[in-house]
Amino acid sequence: MTGKRVYTKHVRNGKELPELNRDNHYSPHFQEIRRLQEPVDVLPGDSLITTCDDSTLDRENITLGGFSIKEEMCVNYIHYYPAVDLEVCKSSVDSDALGAFFRFMNKRYKDNTSSTKSVAENYQSIKWSYLASQMLINFYDIAPLSMQCNRSDGTRFPGNWNDKDIPRITLPITTQSGSC
Repeated sequence: MTGKRVYTKHVRNGKELPELNRDNHYSPHFQEIRRLQEPVDVLPGDSLITTCDDSTLDRENITLGGFSIKEEMCVNYIHYYPAVDLEVCKSSVDSDALGAFFRFMNKRYKDNTSSTKSVAENYQSIKWSYLASQMLINFYDIAPLSMQCNRSDGTRFPGNWNDKDIPRITLPITTQSGSC
């Protein structure tokens, strides 16, 4: 299990608001509910951006998300009120964009990726180097998202949830350094 740190940013109209949470000592073995010191208003159109930092430098190949001890398992549940008809909202890189990334890696670097392989098989087919890792990071920074937002009964909310822009922070929060 590779998760080491998790935090959630709150963004409104490009402006970064104070973080909702931060756990600099994350462990998938120790999950607890941490109540916010003050209630936070999350408004329609706001973005919540959860980031997990992992430690996989000792591995030869890519680590994928999942539930086994060999996979990345960094989760963050946010409880809210008042109750609305929302069960879950999650996002992932758009599958068409990811397919284009795999095709690029095949053409440019002769990696054994293919449209007939699963996403996991394509990730495993890339010869991972520092350059390939940086290219994936850069791809994730610009690739559109596919979002899945489900109602409490498990049905999806209507609308076009594919090919969505990544939320951008145009006005980062400024932190004040305390003197020791």
